[in-house]
Amino acid sequence: MRSSPVLYQLLAVSLVALTSLPVALGLEDGRIGILYVGCIARSQPFWNMRQDPMFSLSFVQATMRDWAAWGPTQQASQGNEVQRLVRLYMPRTYNRLVERFDAIVLSNANCFAVGPKNIEMLAQGVWEGGLGLFMSGGWESFGGSFGRPSWGETSIGALLPTKVVEDTWIQYPRNYLIMVPVDSGNELASSLPWDEKAPCMSDFHHNLVKLKDGAELLAKVRSAAFDNHPAMATWELENGVRTLALTGEIHRFCERGSGWEYGFDFGSNAIIYVDGRPVPQDIGLVHSVRSMIFSMATRRALLLSLLDFCDSFGANTDRMMDRVDDVEAAMASANPKYLDLRFAEVLEDYQEIEKMYDELERESLKLKDRTLMWVYVIEWLAVTGTAMVSGVVLWSVMVHRRLYREVGTTKLSGIEVEREGS
Repeated sequence: MRSSPVLYQLLAVSLVALTSLPVALGLEDGRIGILYVGCIARSQPFWNMRQDPMFSLSFVQATMRDWAAWGPTQQASQGNEVQRLVRLYMPRTYNRLVERFDAIVLSNANCFAVGPKNIEMLAQGVWEGGLGLFMSGGWESFGGSFGRPSWGETSIGALLPTKVVEDTWIQYPRNYLIMVPVDSGNELASSLPWDEKAPCMSDFHHNLVKLKDGAELLAKVRSAAFDNHPAMATWELENGVRTLALTGEIHRFCERGSGWEYGFDFGSNAIIYVDGRPVPQDIGLVHSVRSMIFSMATRRALLLSLLDFCDSFGANTDRMMDRVDDVEAAMASANPKYLDLRFAEVLEDYQEIEKMYDELERESLKLKDRTLMWVYVIEWLAVTGTAMVSGVVLWSVMVHRRLYREVGTTKLSGIEVEREGS
């Protein structure tokens, strides 16, 4: 039987429609799966985003930049060790990549360390699998710096909204490289209260790049010598996937002591943006919710450590652990609302959870005091009892001399000396 030409046309149209749609639609539980490839030692804000129930993160150490090759979980000091870590932690197949992840972050990732095979797999994940792509700047990003390799001619470079300028890193004039948002109406740019006085934006070291035709500029860098260096740009690929380029190092947005209050919000919103979800615009509300979530995660860790301490001294912590389970159940019930970006409802839920934690912490401190009271009592009894026994023995031996046998004479240097009164 000969197939109809009309049938072939319908099949062709269907295939085009299917391949033009992003495949990655989020994990089954609604979280956004993030594959972070690059320098783990400089992985803020993504390292702290592990506490955020909206994200599921996996890290691949892929930097060869001096001491930065030492990460919190994956350690390496030489190039071959970095490549070994890439082989260990990178998804082994394209199917595993698109099944587990929705967005790829390349942050100070050395393209030689990542390797041609993995680069092609990641690019395929973006172009065919619908994964969002976010590259942040650094010596090993974009065009590379100080002899590091460029991403420009790779298949990843073709997906970015920027053209690289080989081996160019701008860090002068110091303290006058100012990142300035561009009023583009973009939902990511409008979701944050940019502050040009923040250290990360008033001294914006960056890779030099140029915009590709069709790219949207979200922020630029100005100084005494120039005012048009791209700082952040984006575009949408033909399949509807968003890619984002930040030419500075994103970890500087969260550096301890000189970071930006909304640095974690920038990282979270950037991932939400490249994943194609609506970026929340009420930054005050969203920042409050995220801060409370991070705070609850810290308090939970401290509370469990305190209960474990009490348990190690024999205290009965079963009732307290049951109450911890109740708090975690309340947090789990709030997570679906958080994933749906219903932040006002989540804030109300977490305010109640905060009250539950307040009460739990008070009760835990009381339990700790009771536990330590018995520890102190036992130690006091042990020390006192030992002192009393030692005192009786000492008095019996040295004072009462009950264990001595009286003699009439003693020998001293071979001479018998008569004991007085004998």
